[in-house]
Amino acid sequence: MLRTYGLDLEVVESKFYALKNDIKLVFFMRETGCAHCAETRKLLEELASVTHKIDVDFYNFAIDQEKDREYHVFAIPALAIIGEKDYGIRYYGYPHGTEVNDFLDDIIYVSKGESTLSPEARKNLSQLTKPTQLKLFVSPDCPYSLPVAKLSIKLAIASDMIAVDIIHADEFLQLAETYNVRGIPVTVVNDKNSFYGALDEMEYVHRIIELS
Repeated sequence: MLRTYGLDLEVVESKFYALKNDIKLVFFMRETGCAHCAETRKLLEELASVTHKIDVDFYNFAIDQEKDREYHVFAIPALAIIGEKDYGIRYYGYPHGTEVNDFLDDIIYVSKGESTLSPEARKNLSQLTKPTQLKLFVSPDCPYSLPVAKLSIKLAIASDMIAVDIIHADEFLQLAETYNVRGIPVTVVNDKNSFYGALDEMEYVHRIIELS
């Protein structure tokens, strides 16, 4: 039941009226050795049951290696959110708590596929001339994480040069250690440079261009 995840069916149905293009959720998991794969799979199945506009594909990480490579997935649980096209948006972790409503909003953003950045931010973003990979380390309990996650998704939709991995730092401690994460949220640009904090739209774009 959706109430298990703090969601009311009528609220979810109302939100999903805003879906424009069909959504494919591509979920990577393992049957064993994955702390939150089962819960995440159940949540995705429940969401897909609410509307015909959402379809879910499930793959076994490491076994379905061709799909791992196709979607550039490197850990589990991992989710690719695909709208009219693949914007390069990936989630690593289990959406829960207050994050779930924002997660639904993110699905709707991808479905619409429309840039909601300011004209000035879009103009600055057009300076990117090479692919730029963002790894955004967040926590559902951090009030600054969710706004940055939303902004990173908007950037990925607005620019073909940007792809984003949104990673729950507390579920991927070893990965966070690899990238020397000492606070939340932190954005890693092209696996080499990083910056902390919830910057506003223009500052965030500026930092990404500066570090890419």
